[in-house]
Amino acid sequence: MTVRYNQSSLENTSSHFIVFLSFCMVMLLTGRAINTDGTEKGVLIMTMYSLVLTCIGIIIGINLTKIYPSEQQMRPSILPRLSSTSVNSTPNLSRFNSSEQFIIEFLLKNDCQCWQSAFVKNSDMSDSKISRSLTKLEANGIISRVRDGMGKRVNLHKSQLL
Repeated sequence: MTVRYNQSSLENTSSHFIVFLSFCMVMLLTGRAINTDGTEKGVLIMTMYSLVLTCIGIIIGINLTKIYPSEQQMRPSILPRLSSTSVNSTPNLSRFNSSEQFIIEFLLKNDCQCWQSAFVKNSDMSDSKISRSLTKLEANGIISRVRDGMGKRVNLHKSQLL
């Protein structure tokens, strides 16, 4: 049994939480009106204050890693689950135009996943032509694009080709 979570709702929740914690951190940093007079009570207050800021920073860091996981963490969840019969089958690409065929064949050679910029580097097509072809394939459910940092990762849904 596979449990699927809506990635955008998880990202929104984590993003809201990070914004809230960041706001709290800024308030604590700018609102530092604690008068440390060198007494034990003042030192204890500053120590607690520092511990609270450190904990908030750790929580923000942990949540940032959940929003922007590494490529190794994302790979298993993005690749579609395929049966053993569909892996050995060769898809019929005759219904696609030449640029779409190139994209599908390139993805098949690269484990059904690559960066969108890799298509431009490995072909003589323009950015806009590749983008239009990817948009058409995405609308048909053949591929999906996932924003990952500054680029987009393209994932082939091989089961949709058969």
